[in-house]
Amino acid sequence: MFVGPEVMHAEIVRVIAAANEPLLEKVQLFDLFMENDAKELSQARKSLAYSLTYRDKNRTLTNEEVTAAHARIRERLRNDVGAELRE
Repeated sequence: MFVGPEVMHAEIVRVIAAANEPLLEKVQLFDLFMENDAKELSQARKSLAYSLTYRDKNRTLTNEEVTAAHARIRERLRNDVGAELRE
């Protein structure tokens, strides 16, 4: 996802946790890149990549369940921190 330089990792994790998805077990940042081609530093965007692990202790999840939970988290990130999400 792309976010502005003012958006911190802790804020992103807070937004993901606030989605309160019961199937979400773990969130892990695995890549961070800061654009350097912006005219001003305040216009540079950060690219962050997260791994989200979904799990239920009693059964195998369906693709539909995971897709729906992930879509709700993505929408929250768009609305709360203005994230531009890659498809």
